[in-house]
Amino acid sequence: MMFKKVLLRHGFRRNRMSDELQYTVHWNNVGGVYVTIKPKMAIVEIKERNVIHVFKSAKELDMFIRSLRELPMQLM
Repeated sequence: MMFKKVLLRHGFRRNRMSDELQYTVHWNNVGGVYVTIKPKMAIVEIKERNVIHVFKSAKELDMFIRSLRELPMQLM
């Protein structure tokens, strides 16, 4: 439940196309960010950067998302 609160606070929306409990957002500086919530963990996937992180704490997830939002825009 705490993971969901963190995600909603940062503008994530539920991905109803997924069979799993998944939230998504798109930011210009990082692209699409997908977070799958499992029992006692959140799995963050950024496909454009080929990155996967697993978090067991909502506080750690919140700090990671804050750092993502502060990344500078990618050069085209």
